[in-house]
Amino acid sequence: MKPVPDQNSEKLVSKRTAASLLGVSVRSVERLVNLHRLTKVKILGAVRFRVSEINLLMQGGKA
Repeated sequence: MKPVPDQNSEKLVSKRTAASLLGVSVRSVERLVNLHRLTKVKILGAVRFRVSEINLLMQGGKA
C-alpha cells in the first residue's frame, strides 16, 4: 500500500544532487552544513536536503 502524498510535504534531495543544484562540490555542501547554512535531514541513515533551503541559498538568503 502506497502512502498518500501530502500536499505540504517537502521535496528532499541527496548530497550529490544538492551540490549539483548549487553548482558546488559535495565537500562545499558539507561545509555549508558545518556553517549551519544548510540543514541535513537524516532518514534511516541517509542524508537528504530540503529543496526549499537550497532555493533560498541560491537566492542569496541565509537558510
